Amino acid sequence: MSDSGILAFLQSKTATIRKVTVAAGTMVCMPGDICSNLVIVESGNLRVYKPGKDGRSVTLYHIGPRESCILTAGCILNNKPFPAIAETLTDVSGVAVPAQQVMEWIHESETWRNYLFSLLAGRLENVIELVNAFAFQRLDQRLGAWLLQNTPGDTLETTHQGIADELGSTREVISRVLKELEREGALTLARGKIMIRDRALLDALARPEQEDGSSGH
Repeated sequence: MSDSGILAFLQSKTATIRKVTVAAGTMVCMPGDICSNLVIVESGNLRVYKPGKDGRSVTLYHIGPRESCILTAGCILNNKPFPAIAETLTDVSGVAVPAQQVMEWIHESETWRNYLFSLLAGRLENVIELVNAFAFQRLDQRLGAWLLQNTPGDTLETTHQGIADELGSTREVISRVLKELEREGALTLARGKIMIRDRALLDALARPEQEDGSSGH
């Protein structure tokens, strides 16, 4: 649904919602938390990820403006605890919808239902892409695709650990693969920065194997 539709709907419900602000670097939800509100983000960005016992983590999705956390919605609708970690990457502001209203509006408002269903559909696509990447793509392919997607210009300011957290790997492995990509001429590494030198080469390296009989393993 359109941004204007959900915004107009929320503006008509000011008596039952409240404004919230959260500083960058805040863990807003942890595994086992009971979800008492569903926050619709107005500005800022959050990362929802699943930690592993070995210290690694994998990013499930990001939440940006006009979006919300579908895991939180699912926890409210099914009365289940939160199964992951949600962390603010920037300062975040939004509106908090009480769990009771989330439930009531599902039955009362087509606008609200459409918003949640469209959110669910989008997150399901994210999860399918994530599973496909882990199951069928090598790490260098996933890394190349991630760099292209997240570097609109020529330079990306990030850390090897930050990339590892996004891709469910370790800093050491990411550093090794980045060094390989640098040797191939696709990029240049600097402290806290990655400079894309050849987008076409990086795109070719990131592509899944062609159906030519090669396994790529």
